[in-house]
Amino acid sequence: MEAQKHNISNGVNNFKQNGLTQLTTKGFGLIEIILVVAVGAGIFLSIEQYLSLSLRATAQNITRVEAMYLAESSLEQARAIRDASWASVSGLTPGANYYFAADASVPQKWTVLSGTKNIGKYTVWITTSQAQRDANDNIVSSGGAIDANTLKITSNVSWTESGAAKQITLSAYLANLY
Repeated sequence: MEAQKHNISNGVNNFKQNGLTQLTTKGFGLIEIILVVAVGAGIFLSIEQYLSLSLRATAQNITRVEAMYLAESSLEQARAIRDASWASVSGLTPGANYYFAADASVPQKWTVLSGTKNIGKYTVWITTSQAQRDANDNIVSSGGAIDANTLKITSNVSWTESGAAKQITLSAYLANLY
Protein backbone atom coordinates (compact mmCIF):
# COMPACT_ATOMS: atom_id res chain seq x y z
CA MET A 1 0.00 0.00 0.00
CA GLU A 2 2.84 2.31 0.86
CA ALA A 3 4.46 1.56 -2.48
CA GLN A 4 1.25 2.45 -4.32
CA LYS A 5 1.10 5.85 -2.61
CA HIS A 6 4.70 6.49 -3.58
CA ASN A 7 4.00 5.60 -7.23
CA ILE A 8 0.94 7.88 -7.35
CA SER A 9 2.94 10.66 -5.80
CA ASN A 10 5.70 10.20 -8.36
CA GLY A 11 3.12 10.26 -11.18
CA VAL A 12 1.75 13.59 -9.99
CA ASN A 13 5.25 15.01 -9.76
CA ASN A 14 6.02 13.79 -13.28
CA PHE A 15 2.75 15.37 -14.48
CA LYS A 16 3.73 18.71 -12.96
CA GLN A 17 7.25 18.53 -14.32
CA ASN A 18 6.08 17.97 -17.88
CA GLY A 19 4.37 21.38 -17.95
CA LEU A 20 0.83 20.10 -17.96
CA THR A 21 0.10 22.13 -14.84
CA GLN A 22 1.08 25.28 -16.71
CA LEU A 23 -1.29 24.50 -19.57
CA THR A 24 -4.25 24.02 -17.26
CA THR A 25 -3.36 27.17 -15.32
CA LYS A 26 -3.18 29.20 -18.54
CA GLY A 27 -6.54 27.81 -19.60
CA PHE A 28 -8.12 28.89 -16.34
CA GLY A 29 -6.60 32.37 -16.77
CA LEU A 30 -8.16 32.70 -20.21
CA ILE A 31 -11.57 31.62 -18.90
CA GLU A 32 -11.28 34.13 -16.06
CA ILE A 33 -10.43 36.92 -18.51
CA ILE A 34 -13.39 36.02 -20.71
CA LEU A 35 -15.70 36.01 -17.67
CA VAL A 36 -14.40 39.38 -16.45
CA VAL A 37 -14.84 40.90 -19.91
CA ALA A 38 -18.37 39.46 -20.19
CA VAL A 39 -19.39 40.74 -16.74
CA GLY A 40 -17.79 44.13 -17.45
CA ALA A 41 -19.60 44.39 -20.78
CA GLY A 42 -22.88 43.48 -19.10
CA ILE A 43 -22.39 46.15 -16.46
CA PHE A 44 -21.40 48.72 -19.08
CA LEU A 45 -24.45 47.94 -21.24
CA SER A 46 -26.74 48.15 -18.21
CA ILE A 47 -25.37 51.57 -17.27
CA GLU A 48 -25.65 52.75 -20.89
CA GLN A 49 -29.27 51.58 -21.09
CA TYR A 50 -30.13 53.31 -17.80
CA LEU A 51 -28.54 56.58 -18.96
CA SER A 52 -30.32 56.36 -22.32
CA LEU A 53 -33.70 55.88 -20.64
CA SER A 54 -32.97 58.72 -18.19
CA LEU A 55 -32.07 61.10 -21.01
CA ARG A 56 -35.20 60.16 -22.96
CA ALA A 57 -37.40 60.70 -19.89
CA THR A 58 -35.72 64.05 -19.22
CA ALA A 59 -36.28 65.17 -22.82
CA GLN A 60 -39.96 64.16 -22.61
CA ASN A 61 -40.35 66.08 -19.35
CA ILE A 62 -38.76 69.18 -20.86
CA THR A 63 -41.11 68.94 -23.86
CA ARG A 64 -44.13 68.61 -21.56
CA VAL A 65 -43.02 71.61 -19.45
CA GLU A 66 -42.58 73.71 -22.60
CA ALA A 67 -46.05 72.71 -23.82
CA MET A 68 -47.55 73.53 -20.41
CA TYR A 69 -45.85 76.93 -20.52
CA LEU A 70 -47.34 77.66 -23.96
CA ALA A 71 -50.82 76.62 -22.79
CA GLU A 72 -50.57 78.80 -19.66
CA SER A 73 -49.22 81.65 -21.77
CA SER A 74 -52.28 81.50 -24.05
CA LEU A 75 -54.59 81.75 -21.05
CA GLU A 76 -52.63 84.76 -19.78
CA GLN A 77 -52.85 86.39 -23.21
CA ALA A 78 -56.63 85.85 -23.18
CA ARG A 79 -56.80 87.56 -19.77
CA ALA A 80 -54.73 90.48 -21.08
CA ILE A 81 -57.07 90.89 -24.07
CA ARG A 82 -60.10 90.65 -21.76
CA ASP A 83 -58.59 93.36 -19.54
CA ALA A 84 -58.18 95.65 -22.55
CA SER A 85 -61.61 94.96 -24.07
CA TRP A 86 -64.25 92.40 -23.11
CA ALA A 87 -65.73 92.69 -26.61
CA SER A 88 -62.46 91.39 -28.12
CA VAL A 89 -62.93 88.10 -26.28
CA SER A 90 -66.70 87.79 -26.02
CA GLY A 91 -67.11 88.33 -29.77
CA LEU A 92 -65.13 85.19 -30.68
CA THR A 93 -67.09 82.37 -32.33
CA PRO A 94 -67.57 79.49 -29.86
CA GLY A 95 -65.70 76.34 -30.95
CA ALA A 96 -63.55 78.10 -33.56
CA ASN A 97 -59.75 78.00 -33.33
CA TYR A 98 -57.84 81.17 -32.51
CA TYR A 99 -54.32 82.16 -31.52
CA PHE A 100 -52.69 85.28 -30.17
CA ALA A 101 -50.10 87.47 -31.85
CA ALA A 102 -48.29 90.54 -30.62
CA ASP A 103 -49.77 93.75 -31.99
CA ALA A 104 -46.93 95.41 -33.91
CA SER A 105 -48.43 98.89 -33.54
CA VAL A 106 -48.84 98.83 -29.75
CA PRO A 107 -46.14 97.38 -27.45
CA GLN A 108 -47.29 94.69 -25.01
CA LYS A 109 -50.67 94.35 -26.68
CA TRP A 110 -52.09 91.12 -28.08
CA THR A 111 -54.44 90.59 -30.97
CA VAL A 112 -56.63 87.55 -31.71
CA LEU A 113 -56.25 85.81 -35.07
CA SER A 114 -58.21 82.93 -36.56
CA GLY A 115 -56.55 79.51 -36.86
CA THR A 116 -53.61 77.84 -35.13
CA LYS A 117 -50.03 78.94 -34.62
CA ASN A 118 -46.92 76.78 -34.99
CA ILE A 119 -44.21 77.53 -32.44
CA GLY A 120 -41.28 75.21 -33.06
CA LYS A 121 -42.59 71.65 -32.79
CA TYR A 122 -45.80 72.79 -31.07
CA THR A 123 -49.17 73.82 -32.49
CA VAL A 124 -51.01 76.28 -30.23
CA TRP A 125 -54.65 77.44 -30.31
CA ILE A 126 -57.56 78.40 -28.10
CA THR A 127 -61.27 77.81 -28.36
CA THR A 128 -64.09 79.55 -26.55
CA SER A 129 -67.43 78.33 -25.30
CA GLN A 130 -70.31 79.98 -23.51
CA ALA A 131 -70.45 79.59 -19.76
CA GLN A 132 -73.68 78.36 -18.20
CA ARG A 133 -74.94 78.85 -14.66
CA ASP A 134 -77.49 76.93 -12.61
CA ALA A 135 -80.21 78.43 -10.39
CA ASN A 136 -77.63 78.93 -7.59
CA ASP A 137 -75.36 80.93 -9.94
CA ASN A 138 -72.77 78.10 -10.08
CA ILE A 139 -71.04 77.34 -13.38
CA VAL A 140 -72.27 74.09 -14.92
CA SER A 141 -71.12 72.27 -18.05
CA SER A 142 -74.64 72.03 -19.49
CA GLY A 143 -78.29 72.58 -18.65
CA GLY A 144 -77.90 76.06 -17.21
CA ALA A 145 -78.65 79.57 -18.35
CA ILE A 146 -76.03 81.22 -20.58
CA ASP A 147 -73.97 83.80 -18.71
CA ALA A 148 -73.16 86.60 -21.16
CA ASN A 149 -70.51 87.99 -18.78
CA THR A 150 -68.48 84.77 -18.43
CA LEU A 151 -66.62 82.86 -21.12
CA LYS A 152 -64.77 79.55 -21.00
CA ILE A 153 -61.37 79.67 -22.72
CA THR A 154 -59.66 76.37 -23.57
CA SER A 155 -55.97 76.49 -24.44
CA ASN A 156 -54.58 73.63 -26.52
CA VAL A 157 -51.00 72.67 -27.35
CA SER A 158 -50.21 69.65 -29.51
CA TRP A 159 -46.97 68.06 -30.72
CA THR A 160 -45.57 64.75 -31.93
CA GLU A 161 -43.25 62.74 -29.71
CA SER A 162 -41.70 59.44 -30.78
CA GLY A 163 -44.29 59.18 -33.55
CA ALA A 164 -47.23 59.63 -31.15
CA ALA A 165 -49.53 62.67 -31.05
CA LYS A 166 -49.50 64.44 -27.66
CA GLN A 167 -51.70 67.28 -26.41
CA ILE A 168 -52.15 69.43 -23.34
CA THR A 169 -55.45 71.20 -22.73
CA LEU A 170 -56.04 73.82 -20.04
CA SER A 171 -59.28 75.71 -19.39
CA ALA A 172 -60.18 78.85 -17.49
CA TYR A 173 -63.23 81.05 -17.11
CA LEU A 174 -62.98 84.73 -17.94
CA ALA A 175 -65.46 87.17 -16.51
CA ASN A 176 -66.35 90.65 -17.71
CA LEU A 177 -64.78 92.58 -14.85
CA TYR A 178 -65.15 96.09 -16.24
